[in-house]
Amino acid sequence: MECPFRPGDRVIYKPTQRGKGQVIMSDLSRLEPGCEYKVTRIDNGDYVVVEGFENSPGGGLYWQEFAPAPPSKAD
Repeated sequence: MECPFRPGDRVIYKPTQRGKGQVIMSDLSRLEPGCEYKVTRIDNGDYVVVEGFENSPGGGLYWQEFAPAPPSKAD
């Protein structure tokens, strides 16, 4: 399955159990489950990098760790 997100999209971080284990002891552990983030880039076609975490040594997280954010009133 292809990553449905593109740079500029808003996403909600909804980590799986596996995903939670992958971010422990990394910069990405500061991501807050349930919070909304803006996608800045997609690495290797599958890994979502969100605003504020562009320079994380671990790169992005697999796209299935995120859900689309509901449209904002400005959309």
